[in-house]
Amino acid sequence: MAVLEFKSYSVNELSYKKNPLYQENSQNISIDPKVEVKNTLKQEKIIVTVNVHIGSQSDKQTPFMVTASISGEFIYHENEDHNQIGVDTLIKKNAVAILYPYVRSLVSNITTASNQFPALILPTINVTQVLDENGKSQEVAD
Repeated sequence: MAVLEFKSYSVNELSYKKNPLYQENSQNISIDPKVEVKNTLKQEKIIVTVNVHIGSQSDKQTPFMVTASISGEFIYHENEDHNQIGVDTLIKKNAVAILYPYVRSLVSNITTASNQFPALILPTINVTQVLDENGKSQEVAD
């Protein structure tokens, strides 16, 4: 059995808003994804929420604003953690890495469905590094 077991995920929010201020030109579109993570610990069950915010309604170089939020349910099997990696490290390095591709897919799908711009495919990222740089990981214990 795995130390961190992925049970399921659900979509909390998915929104697309066209930016009426966008001025189309030959320059690259300004897209700077913001990634936030929130962890909720309930005994052995862990709920990890990944929020991604892209674009703006006020930047003339951004054609849209997209928000995607998903929560994944994980179970930490402490007795299987023979290398003593710990729940915090597993959440940060594994749980978020498992959930991020689902967020990427949601963003690609909703931007394709807009039928105005090519699909936005978020780059693969080192989620741990991004969270460390942004200081955006939060833990909530119940």
